[in-house]
Amino acid sequence: MDKASLYKIILIISCVGSLSACTLTLNKAMQGYEKGDYIASIQVITAKLDQKQGYPRDALKKSWMNAIDLSLNQLENLPNNTLDQKLQRLEKIYQARQLVNTGFYASEFSGFVQRYPLNQIQLDIAKLYYEKGNTIGLIDTDSYRLKAEMYERGLHYTNYLDMQSLATKYRKEYSTRRAEEYYLYALGAVKAKDYKAASEYFTQALTAYGNYGDYKDARQQFLKYDKMWRAIEAERLFLQATVKEKNALYKADYRGVSSLYNEAAQIYKPYGDYKNALNLAQLARSKSMITVSYSIHQDRGGDYCGSLYSQRLSERFKSRVESKFGSYPFKLTNSYGANIQINIDYAAYFKEGRQEERNQVQSVLSAQGVENKFNQRTESKRNEYELRASVSARGDLRWDKNITKQVESEQHRIIYTGNVPDGYRDKTEGALKDRNGLCLELITAFERDMDYVFDDIVRQAMRL
Repeated sequence: MDKASLYKIILIISCVGSLSACTLTLNKAMQGYEKGDYIASIQVITAKLDQKQGYPRDALKKSWMNAIDLSLNQLENLPNNTLDQKLQRLEKIYQARQLVNTGFYASEFSGFVQRYPLNQIQLDIAKLYYEKGNTIGLIDTDSYRLKAEMYERGLHYTNYLDMQSLATKYRKEYSTRRAEEYYLYALGAVKAKDYKAASEYFTQALTAYGNYGDYKDARQQFLKYDKMWRAIEAERLFLQATVKEKNALYKADYRGVSSLYNEAAQIYKPYGDYKNALNLAQLARSKSMITVSYSIHQDRGGDYCGSLYSQRLSERFKSRVESKFGSYPFKLTNSYGANIQINIDYAAYFKEGRQEERNQVQSVLSAQGVENKFNQRTESKRNEYELRASVSARGDLRWDKNITKQVESEQHRIIYTGNVPDGYRDKTEGALKDRNGLCLELITAFERDMDYVFDDIVRQAMRL
């Protein structure tokens, strides 16, 4: 590293140590610099300048400009021997030039910008990509793609000689060769009677050649073999469904029948409805439905569990039932003849405690050894809440479960009177909750247990 660069680094380090205002941006820039990511280092500062639309104070401005100069210097001194090194160096210099030549601060880096006139650096990069494209030998299909990509990258900067026509030529040759490969794979799959694979290969051939139209008769071949494999697979599933339907005894059997018919219909869907499979799936689905009715009764206690209507216990339990049994294969109904009849009986018990008082005489020795007596009165109150529910299921299955949850809260007020020494202050321990507060404390766990019961009922019902 030359003396000028070393001096700049020392200046920046001293700035970091003495000017806390420059720490964040400058540190980020130097982190990029230390990692060898000089573009990122420059970008951190130019982005901040663009945001501020003005320079920081003089000392900070100087440190920021020096940081950019350091990175620019490193970019100019990147290895420049091989073709790849030359490309990497010039492209990074081009990126840096774009960063420092667009803002209000461009004049600070006019020397760097003037060393690399825009038209000249674009031409130099394009020439290098042209040279790299020419060096790639055509040994396989991918080499056509790589050759085209080199010319295309060069075109990003400027069109050098016949670069445009070469990029077009090799891109099309690559697409043609790749499409032919997929086409041949497809023909091989046809011979092996793997019609699904054949249709997929014909699709890939069309995609590979897509910018130039259809490839040979790949589209017609795709339609032929795609329809063929779908018809074969749909027929296989359709036959499975008909056999299963003939032997169906339970609702679970009809769910399997519906699934098979539906799968057959979906597979053949691009070409129509296979043998009315979609309608047959719906018929089997209707036979697989499990009807559920429910009733909710409160034996005693208040129904509220919070200030909102939706927080009422009856509404909460209703929501749990409808959440579990409101979608396929279940169907909620008011019919007494439902497959499953769920009944929930619940009761809430709230016990509001009476205030209890306890008086004590406390005795404390002072620093001088004098006994100091004073009174401590403790006022205590405890509230209790209990929620019980009995959940039963009847009809095509039988299930019974009881749920009980209890919670309590208590509060103690400690009051000192008399000759109270320093350090003793009245205080309150605990928080006394009312009926709603206690209910809200336990309802989540209670509903979780209720969900477990419903899950058990669901598992039993799925066997019907």
